[in-house]
Amino acid sequence: MKKSLQLFELIHSMSKSEKRYLKVNNQREGSIYLKLFDKILEQEQYDDAVLKEVLVTEGIRSPLPRVQHHLYTLLLRSLAAFHALQHPRYQVMDKIRYYILLRDRGLHQQGKAVLGKALRLAQEHNYYGLVLEITDLMEDWVTEEKSYDVALAQQQQLTVLVRDNTQYIQSVAALKQQIFELRLFFLKHKFARTKEQSAQLKSYEIYPLRVLDQTSNPLKKRLLLTILIYVYYGLQDYESLIGIEKKRIALLNEGWATAHISPFLVYSFHRNLLWIYLTNNQYQKHQKLLIALQKDPSISVLSSASYYAVKLSLAQSVSSMYADVNRQYYSKAYRQIQPIWTIFKHNKAHYDLELLIQSLILFLNTTFCLGKFDECLKWLNFIEQEIPASYLLPYQNMGKVAHLLIHHGLGNDRLIENMLESTRIRLYRKFNFFFVANTFLKYFRRKIKHKSDDPKGLLIKYQSEMQQIAKQEAQKGFFILFNFVDWFEAEIKACYIADLYK
Repeated sequence: MKKSLQLFELIHSMSKSEKRYLKVNNQREGSIYLKLFDKILEQEQYDDAVLKEVLVTEGIRSPLPRVQHHLYTLLLRSLAAFHALQHPRYQVMDKIRYYILLRDRGLHQQGKAVLGKALRLAQEHNYYGLVLEITDLMEDWVTEEKSYDVALAQQQQLTVLVRDNTQYIQSVAALKQQIFELRLFFLKHKFARTKEQSAQLKSYEIYPLRVLDQTSNPLKKRLLLTILIYVYYGLQDYESLIGIEKKRIALLNEGWATAHISPFLVYSFHRNLLWIYLTNNQYQKHQKLLIALQKDPSISVLSSASYYAVKLSLAQSVSSMYADVNRQYYSKAYRQIQPIWTIFKHNKAHYDLELLIQSLILFLNTTFCLGKFDECLKWLNFIEQEIPASYLLPYQNMGKVAHLLIHHGLGNDRLIENMLESTRIRLYRKFNFFFVANTFLKYFRRKIKHKSDDPKGLLIKYQSEMQQIAKQEAQKGFFILFNFVDWFEAEIKACYIADLYK
């Protein structure tokens, strides 16, 4: 990404208090930077022509990229200074810098006192990397000391400190390694689909369960809980998942800095719990959490930037619509489409691709079940045109079937006949969805090609076949698009799927 766009994104991510701090404390940097800052802040889309005009007006001959580079650096310095007193990590880093300044002036006693405070703060908050840096600086104490006894005591203290910190680093690294392994398992398999995979996940469960209640260290506790989150998610043990995710959220009250909890983790903890409740059909608990989140200051306490607060708000909106679709409240869900889509268009940077796909599938599901097939086709075309193919690969057959069903709803029988010919040789057998797709293809071939004399009987026959497919564990995930069994029922009763639940 070009520096100009980086600058644009950085400026628009700043809070009111951060902007105010910049202007109050950087008047001497030269008004040109603040004028460029204000111009970029006014822009909804980056336009360097306006910025070049400012340089000409102010008589600045330096090229715009150079001025932008200096402004970007100025913003980072200002943000760092603004947050210096709000985060313990900043405080430790500042004290390390102060020590070096004092040491280089020969003010050793003053420097030792400052570095000692940095060490205590770093140990208190599990900043093992900073402890390592501090021990490196403490070598000065030994080499500069004139007294043998004092130097020996300092050397012994330093040896113990390095040894204990090294052991701590190794123990944390071992837990993180397990999290990385489980993350890779999740990316590859999502869920345990074989006995071997279940046994593999359960092997990760043993150690965390044994030591979790005995661990007082918030960072280790968070890592142990994260291991269990991956294990129970892979095993689809949603009851255990809820309990573990609640414990992770409870860490916020035990000391977010000591557990190394970032605004991203606050967002992910709450987002995960929302979806776990929905997956477990605990709609009342989901609704209570939505209400509680409106009063929860967790993210704002950690950061004055609104990025993750907006992301969590989006996740709340999408999960709320998901709950309505899951309970077949299609009219209520439909009223949420436009507000959610409007939020998306104005906050594209806050939408991750997975949440966007979930939103589009919900839009597709809702409009289809209500019989709004023109809108439904619009959302399906958007998915296929805007979402990278690599993310849609498992749903290739799903998209083909969706086109068949939508055009059937629109009465485009001639188009369906052409689609059957092109789809026949393009089904991807290696994907689990093949069985669902193949059932629909057989039904439409019989219906269109063979002109069945008993259309209702044909529907009942393939509805029965789809009911059996729906019971297969590997197929359940694909029924989020439409309830395919209900589609057959709606066709039999000559109504829309939404009408079945009225």
